[in-house]
Amino acid sequence: MTDVEMQSYLLKEGTSVQSIDYDNATVMGVRPYGRVIALAMTLNCMIGTGCFGLPFAFASAGISLTSLLLLLGTVGSLVTMNYTLEAMARAEGLSSTHHPAHHRLTYRRHNFSCIGHLFAGQTGYTIVQIPLVLYSFGCLWSFASIFASSCASMFYTYVVVGDTCNAYAFDATSGCTAAYLASMFVFSILVVGLVLMEMGDQARIQKFLTIYHIVALSLMVGTMSFKLYVDGWDAIQARLLARDVRTTSSFAHFSLAFGSTILALNCHHNMPDIMQPLSSKQHARQVVFAAMVIGCVFYFLVGILGALAFDHVNPLASLMWSDFTGCGNGWHPCSSSSVPGKPPTSTWLGSAVHIIVIMFPVVNILSSYPMCGLTLASNLLSALPKSVTAPLGPSSAVQVARMLAVLPTLVLAAVFKNLDDIFTVTGLFGFVIGLVVPCWFQVVGISACRRFTHDQPSHTPYTIPCLSSVATATVVLSVMLLATAVATVSILVQR
Repeated sequence: MTDVEMQSYLLKEGTSVQSIDYDNATVMGVRPYGRVIALAMTLNCMIGTGCFGLPFAFASAGISLTSLLLLLGTVGSLVTMNYTLEAMARAEGLSSTHHPAHHRLTYRRHNFSCIGHLFAGQTGYTIVQIPLVLYSFGCLWSFASIFASSCASMFYTYVVVGDTCNAYAFDATSGCTAAYLASMFVFSILVVGLVLMEMGDQARIQKFLTIYHIVALSLMVGTMSFKLYVDGWDAIQARLLARDVRTTSSFAHFSLAFGSTILALNCHHNMPDIMQPLSSKQHARQVVFAAMVIGCVFYFLVGILGALAFDHVNPLASLMWSDFTGCGNGWHPCSSSSVPGKPPTSTWLGSAVHIIVIMFPVVNILSSYPMCGLTLASNLLSALPKSVTAPLGPSSAVQVARMLAVLPTLVLAAVFKNLDDIFTVTGLFGFVIGLVVPCWFQVVGISACRRFTHDQPSHTPYTIPCLSSVATATVVLSVMLLATAVATVSILVQR
């Protein structure tokens, strides 16, 4: 038994697992980690490629409007994240044989689709499974494509000097396509190995990647702040006037800001995987909320500073460091040279900052892909028919589910590179999984507990008075459904 996916497998095969001590990490085959690693895992999952579009959203839609939307998105994510933790705890209580039921987190994992089944039967399972699988497939597909195209572009920039590579272009050269496929091959080797590892076994890798995240974000914030200081207020006013957003809000670009801000902290569906190895389950909410606050602060800083510091804001913010030199305000041409007769393009410090920030999206994908892959695999496992899983055995069934989660997306990313429509649909499913499903879990989960248990049937360690009530959850669910409808209309308008 390697992890709780096997528990799902055993239950599906009719094997009794009621005597298992789910509070014992060794028995459950889980390698536990502490709060710091859990915080790192959550940050890596939360700070996705979407954060690089925030400066463009702030610049296009206006600072005040985008700030308001990001603040509302953060509050909504905090509420739905608490509902997610409560749903996980109630799922454990309903699965337990103890009476009265004790709703809490253990080392047994209940993924989103299983929670839906526990709360609302086969209908609940289907409601959750379909958007979750489609959203996860879309994310993995996009991660692979972005990684390969970014690496191919950097290869042409730094190795094939004087040429460029846009793998998404219709007329991409054969050399550019070959670089894209070679990058995809390297990426496949890296991520398949990571996805086959347990979450606890990835702790050191994810901790290092978190440090990279923090360093890169800090460098972005620091260099932009210095640029603003050197440029002065007059330059900032000129930029705002040039964009015709003197009122700091442009409702014509509302749809652009809405999607990138409301889903900025969306990682709810990954919580069952991230929280399973956490040794101090009582601190789960503090860990997740701390990660969300840290992410929100960085998002505000990167978005606002990026909108103010540059005359022309790139939709992929990291590319604005492609001409970072470290001279003057950071982006000025260097005038001195250590080599006679040959002026340098940047200082040593400028080159270091340039490389760290430019590589940020690539490193970010390497940290996010394995966690998204594990989440998809754990949900796919419950959907595999008995005729497939029975001959394999528990361990092999888990590995097959993980390969089914990643291999198709890698193949699709290698064959189909123009993914605009896929990204659009994936974003809509993101609203459903991150905003709607947790609220629905709160409503139907409390109802399920009242049907089967007694004495404070729905209380969990994460219950908050008033906020956790059915009435409040119903109101929040209505708001989230409205937000999803607005997102759908916004995307249709953009297209």
